[in-house]
Amino acid sequence: MRLRTARAKLHVVVQQAAQNPAYLQQLRENPVDRLVAEGLPYDVIEDFLREAGWEAEVSGYVLPACANTCALSTIDHYPPTFHHS
Repeated sequence: MRLRTARAKLHVVVQQAAQNPAYLQQLRENPVDRLVAEGLPYDVIEDFLREAGWEAEVSGYVLPACANTCALSTIDHYPPTFHHS
């Protein structure tokens, strides 16, 4: 139940960011604080950052595509503005 609720909240965040450039900018500038304020747990935030391609890159350290929960199940659930280019 917790994961379902977190995913529902994250879907709302992603849709809001896709429709509101100012919100997307806030999310990109300080994603952890913004997502914590939205009530998302850290494991979902971690996967969101990885899925969106916003995580810090660390040389020589490879993490699986979804370390914890697969925040939105697959990257296909993200609007094009979230895909890392």
